Amino acid sequence: MGDVLEYLVDGTSGLAPGGVDGAAMIVGVCSRGEPGKGYLLGKRSDLAGLLGVGPLVDALRDVFATGGQNPTVIAVPVAGQPAGYISPVRQSGPGAAVKVTGVPQANADIVLKVASDGTVGLASVQLSKDGGATFETQQASATQITVPGTGVTFTFPDAGELKTATTYACKARMDVGPVTRTGTGPAITLAGTPKVGGELVLEIMRGGARNEGTYRLSLDGGDTFTAVRTIPVDGTAPAGDTGITITFPAGDYVGGTSYAATLLAPVPSIVDVMATLQRPLELYDVEFVHIVGPSDSVDWAAAQAKADELWNLHRPTYFKLEVRLPYDGEDLNDWVAGLLVEREAFSGRFVQVCAQFGEVTDATGQRKTRNFGGLQAGRVLSIPVQRATGRVRDGAIAPGVLPAGWNEAVQGALEKAGYVTAKTYAGLRGAYWADSRTMAEVTSDFQYEEVLRVVFKAVRKLRIAALKSMYDELGDPLVPENAAGLQYLRTNLESALTTMTAAVPPEMAGYVVTIPPGQDYVNNGVAVEATLIGIPIIRQIKLFANYAYAGSAFDPRLKAA
Repeated sequence: MGDVLEYLVDGTSGLAPGGVDGAAMIVGVCSRGEPGKGYLLGKRSDLAGLLGVGPLVDALRDVFATGGQNPTVIAVPVAGQPAGYISPVRQSGPGAAVKVTGVPQANADIVLKVASDGTVGLASVQLSKDGGATFETQQASATQITVPGTGVTFTFPDAGELKTATTYACKARMDVGPVTRTGTGPAITLAGTPKVGGELVLEIMRGGARNEGTYRLSLDGGDTFTAVRTIPVDGTAPAGDTGITITFPAGDYVGGTSYAATLLAPVPSIVDVMATLQRPLELYDVEFVHIVGPSDSVDWAAAQAKADELWNLHRPTYFKLEVRLPYDGEDLNDWVAGLLVEREAFSGRFVQVCAQFGEVTDATGQRKTRNFGGLQAGRVLSIPVQRATGRVRDGAIAPGVLPAGWNEAVQGALEKAGYVTAKTYAGLRGAYWADSRTMAEVTSDFQYEEVLRVVFKAVRKLRIAALKSMYDELGDPLVPENAAGLQYLRTNLESALTTMTAAVPPEMAGYVVTIPPGQDYVNNGVAVEATLIGIPIIRQIKLFANYAYAGSAFDPRLKAA
């Protein structure tokens, strides 16, 4: 019989979900934590207790230092491999060019010197592993010359001409670099695999033998030191939490003598990174993924492929990567040239590569040289999607200091190539972010991160809004007042975008949603065109000043009167 029936009408509240801005996934190597597991972290998380030490932890400290009050961060540990490198060859003099290959097996400053003219196979050469201080006996040249004990091989072109006194130099570096002693006394040794990078400095504070002399230790190049300790009676001591053991040979240590060595942090392979990210990216939806550690064009291509895959899964996500630091003895000019060559091998609109590096002071008090990628990622998490990271009003990169020799020419060349960099302004103190570029081609609309963020957020919101109309009745498209389904679709799409134009501050200037008439809705579905109108960024200001005497014919006040 008759009764009162209740129904819930859903979808009319005006909610427009879909944005994931302000959420990031940071992946890198650390000494603790389970590879492939996502760790949900906040500013008060115990990073050392959860993840230990390593590049991932350093980057997370940078993210939280600049990420505002409530960043959303998912940290993902990945397995690391021992670092090490063979630097590019530097040729001094005429003659055939050479390629260098191999895997470093020992620290060496290698110099190959041509001892007599001739083609490859007839000319003679000499090898040095100590930077040219001493040379081995002459040997015949060959297409391939292997430097014993170093893992380095020089490859010359067939029939190439070699010229007397021309040298070919490169450096082989292990994850624990050579120990340099300044002063006198026994030579300490370092052993182990570094868990974290750093510039180790050990200073003898009071001379003497084991259990008598004292020392202090720095892991940031001498900016900060530990408390003074006695040289152990057994001659071994840990180098902080780096995973390295210091051995003090028996002998009389001299006060004032110092020892220095570079520790290279472990690095992930891109294959391991992509395998590690598979499960976390299935569980968590984020705005961007930041891969910590040095990378090259092969890694960037893999990141772009993953971003394309996520786009096709209706989850627009972009990737941030980092470049390597300069090699031992490599100046900024050679480093920049190498990055420009690497850039020529890649283009991708959903990938950013941070080239900026320098000394970073973190919450532990240490001041280490590293890539600024974590600082930039934190800045992005702290600002709305339409804002440029370089907005001067948001302040300088407080924890970071640019390296010596960094100038507008270096910065400009890298920025033009599409790298993320920082700059200084005359009249202001500190460093500021420059354009937050992507690695897109110059013809792309997505050369800037803020454009990518706005569009990705809008696309996510549009998709969720459009899903409300799936399998809805379209109505009669020839009678607009009866096309309720189309009108409902348009209203939902416009409501989703209105959340961005009505935000404070606005994330877009406006939008236009159009459903073109005359469509074959039955066979082709509904096509919707959405034009997103962005908010321009002031990238250059030109000031024109002129001077006029008061009361003269050029005094603009007279014209106004």
